[in-house]
Amino acid sequence: MHDKIIDLVARRFQILGEPCRLRILRALQDGALTVNQIVDILDGNQPNISKHLQILFDAGLVGRQRSGNSIFYSVADPVVFRLCELVCRSTARHAASLHKNALGKVVGIPRRKTRVASLQRGD
Repeated sequence: MHDKIIDLVARRFQILGEPCRLRILRALQDGALTVNQIVDILDGNQPNISKHLQILFDAGLVGRQRSGNSIFYSVADPVVFRLCELVCRSTARHAASLHKNALGKVVGIPRRKTRVASLQRGD
């Protein structure tokens, strides 16, 4: 992969690394909304939501369309939902694994022997 592409991919991940922006995208998942509707859904403040919408727009993740006096924002790149789904699944598996390991340590559940551990002990 070319370095310029890597930089662009990293920038996209950086943009998606802000929880408020992920919440905005989730709010837009079912269809276009105005800034005020997004503010109400997220219980946020208008200047902050507008700032994040502008960043998402500049990155090509959301689009906007004027209808009368209102501007409606919508998801411009639906692949973002597949990406979020993959990351959510992976994060859930990792969290479950951490929880299982932590629970085993707390209640004394022996962990499975690994081949490496067995070889180190000479089993």
